[in-house]
Amino acid sequence: MLINNKADINKCKDTGESPPYIACYNGHTEIVQMLINKKADINKCRDTGESPLYIACCNGHTEVVKMLINNKADINKCKDTGSSPLYIACYNGHTEIVQMLINNKADINKCRYTGELPLCIACCNGHTEVVKMLINNKADIDKCIDTGASPLYIACYNGHTEIVQMLINNKADINKCRYTGESPLYIACYNGHTEVVQMLKNN
Repeated sequence: MLINNKADINKCKDTGESPPYIACYNGHTEIVQMLINKKADINKCRDTGESPLYIACCNGHTEVVKMLINNKADINKCKDTGSSPLYIACYNGHTEIVQMLINNKADINKCRYTGELPLCIACCNGHTEVVKMLINNKADIDKCIDTGASPLYIACYNGHTEIVQMLINNKADINKCRYTGESPLYIACYNGHTEVVQMLKNN
């Protein structure tokens, strides 16, 4: 009714949230489609840089993500911290959304401003299936965050044994150290991750 009576479909609240953004935030698929049909700006971001696609990926709204991608949403548009839609989907372990973004040519090695790749955050949070997807699609396996911590170091720090094994099997640099000199083996020993230590020692 409001749309049919020429309500401004791109008018934002003071923080920059537009009607498409808030519909995507809440996963209201029918409303999102309605707004798209009326030519709403689907790349209009909040003041912090979050796009409707970014927030749909963050909250795991798979159908909304699909709609936005099919209507040419900017797949690599980042928020102010440098987090991309792929990064936030990896952070939260939304495997189906991660696969969808990869299939639509999302930049798999796009970093946050702190240097964290989607692979780094998936390793940190223990999202094994997401890590597998990223590696299979040629994520940079040895690219470090600003402290020099590699994906392998991060997985060892957190004791994610299956991910550690996966990274080793895919030729991650087992001796790549942080800038302070800590190796993956050092941090696994420090945190008492016995199985991880065994894996590293055997390789």
